[in-house]
Amino acid sequence: MKKIQLTLIIALFAAVFSFPEPAAGHGIGIDLIKLVDENQDRGMWNVHGQAGIGGDIALHLGYARGDALRIVDVGVKYYFGRYMNSPFIHLGAGHFDHDAGSDTGFIGALGLERMLTTHIGFSSAAKITAGADHDYLGYPESPIFQATFSLMLAF
Repeated sequence: MKKIQLTLIIALFAAVFSFPEPAAGHGIGIDLIKLVDENQDRGMWNVHGQAGIGGDIALHLGYARGDALRIVDVGVKYYFGRYMNSPFIHLGAGHFDHDAGSDTGFIGALGLERMLTTHIGFSSAAKITAGADHDYLGYPESPIFQATFSLMLAF
């Protein structure tokens, strides 16, 4: 299994770095805060991706998993400038699947993305989650405000 994963990672990097410049709005990344923050279900394995769908808009899909919580979110990002290199607003919905039950809620974010190199960038945002049962998320009240800081691979 590890050999297959290593092969897939090498193939992904080879494909991404063979392009001279990234396509508009396409990328995959991880939220570093969600990965190490013990307040978010003792750190959550996570991945998110996006694809430009026209103009200044990108479709966003995310998945995060912790010990007792799984989050799937789908949303739309609107850039106030160039794809992956400007401020953005993100609006969407998330499905929160907890061992004690599940719920769906609103997810929104206001942030900034910048490319560091041709294929590597970061995304930072202030994120709000509302409408989902706050007990599943481990916070005393809803809405919940969180910071995100993602490392992204653009292609």
